[in-house]
Amino acid sequence: MNRWIIVVGAILIQLSLGAIYAWSVFTTPLVAPLPDETFQNVIGDDIEVQISEGIVLGKSSQIVMQFNSEGEPITDFNSVSVAMELRNEDNEAVKADKIVPYLGIVYEKGDPITAGPFEADKNGNEYVFTIAANEDTGIKGVSKAGNWHYIVTATRGTGDNETTYTYDVLEQVKTGKFGFTITQTQLIFATGLFFFALFTIFGGRLSKRYGPRNIAIIGGAVLGAGYILASFMGTSFLGLIFAIGMLGGIGIGLGYVVPIAVGVKWFPDKKGLISGLAVAGFGFGALLWIKLCTGFVFGPLDLTPGWTGFFGDGMSVSRVFLIYGIAFAATVITGGLLMKNPPEGWKPKGWEPPEPKQENEQKATGSVEFTSKEMIKTPQYWMLFFMFMIGAGAGLMVIGVIQLFGNSALVENGYERAEAVTIAATAMALFYSLANGFGRIAWGAISDKIGRRWAFISMFAIQGAMMIAFYFIGGNEYLLYLGAAVIGFNFGGNFALFPSATADFFGNKSVGLNYGFVFFSYGIGGLIGPMLGGIMGDMNLWIWAFIPAGVALLISAVVAFLLKAPRKKSEEKD
Repeated sequence: MNRWIIVVGAILIQLSLGAIYAWSVFTTPLVAPLPDETFQNVIGDDIEVQISEGIVLGKSSQIVMQFNSEGEPITDFNSVSVAMELRNEDNEAVKADKIVPYLGIVYEKGDPITAGPFEADKNGNEYVFTIAANEDTGIKGVSKAGNWHYIVTATRGTGDNETTYTYDVLEQVKTGKFGFTITQTQLIFATGLFFFALFTIFGGRLSKRYGPRNIAIIGGAVLGAGYILASFMGTSFLGLIFAIGMLGGIGIGLGYVVPIAVGVKWFPDKKGLISGLAVAGFGFGALLWIKLCTGFVFGPLDLTPGWTGFFGDGMSVSRVFLIYGIAFAATVITGGLLMKNPPEGWKPKGWEPPEPKQENEQKATGSVEFTSKEMIKTPQYWMLFFMFMIGAGAGLMVIGVIQLFGNSALVENGYERAEAVTIAATAMALFYSLANGFGRIAWGAISDKIGRRWAFISMFAIQGAMMIAFYFIGGNEYLLYLGAAVIGFNFGGNFALFPSATADFFGNKSVGLNYGFVFFSYGIGGLIGPMLGGIMGDMNLWIWAFIPAGVALLISAVVAFLLKAPRKKSEEKD
């Protein structure tokens, strides 16, 4: 059997398993409220005010108003001015207080939420004005659902005969079909990451007992079933937690470790490179599944002219879940059919295993086998656990919130909201996702040359510095692209370096059993990072997501500097 076929099967599996990183494309439709064009049109002084087009939340919105008297349009107003106010059901002003999610604690009081005033332009029988973000005027557009009141002031006549009319027109803009908070979307994501990491432990053990092919196939079936089930869950938050988070995470966990363990056994001479290739599809998979939803547009380059993806075609989130579930099952099962361990004692032609010397990290060759119980008693295991938890948590936080953070930072910096949405989506789907895939290959190959220890030090130091800088550069289009690419590249490196280091330190043959315990740290980081980003995002305190993550990454670089190969107790006695 040609051992490179294993790599093909591994990439095929990982393309679908990487769908977990495509979750960011669903956060916008799950969070974004949708307009409900329910107007309380006002009749007063024999004049009826009608609004035919209303608010489109989060975007530049054109408001079209018409005034009628006894069924005939009024076109002789001198001026029409409109101020907008958000009020509650008791007709009291809603203030832009900053509130701790779920606890309801106000930690910073804000001003009433208003927009305008706007001067309406006459267009035939209609009066039109636009709500748009504008840095010069300070207008941020309308981004919250609720009871928006149009305070309309119109003047008519001349001189002493000029008459001023004032009307209060209500548009009830309700929450959209889902209406999740940022924190809720990240909890679904974090649940998936946790079960993903947890079931890598079982995946390695079940693979040894029942064969890698069977476990990969089962993983694909469970992953597909989770997304298919989610398509029938409607707007149920708990339903999506179970289907996408639990079942989806379990399926990914079962399938993920198989191509890594099989690949290392077929390529003991190229562990770093093959580990990178085996998981590269995981990073590239996010690009594929995101762009299927939004269209393959990369900045000025449009590879699908006229097609804006499943969401652009009006397809619902639930419908996309169904399509993806079928695709995931088919792809992973196909790749799983190629998974097969080499014969006992097999080794590449012309290659001999290095001598099992362990004086320093560079000589940790994987020739000394540790059981899982022996491994978790070593300080090296816990050092790797801590480093992976931080590296994964920081990268996953960015995956979960990059589009929401990018939208916010760019609009605050004067970009139109629609433009900000496109830029932030490109930062994730193109720059982060591609760099994530390439980083897995590149860092794996680099570590084969300079050693795992120095690769860890370099990767964590660069990532820590960029994570701190990312908060400050996120409002600039090109710096957002740069930051996304660097963070994605280094985040991808985790998935090449940690399985390779596990094999080096604790044995090539045992990597399928041992890596699940190392990878469990990814699940812990997957809970901490995205939830930190979600909570700070809801509180509009993004800085307290990125700065702590950056500092923790720099600490991990120091931990990596102290990393040395473990020694078995039997060796120490000798």
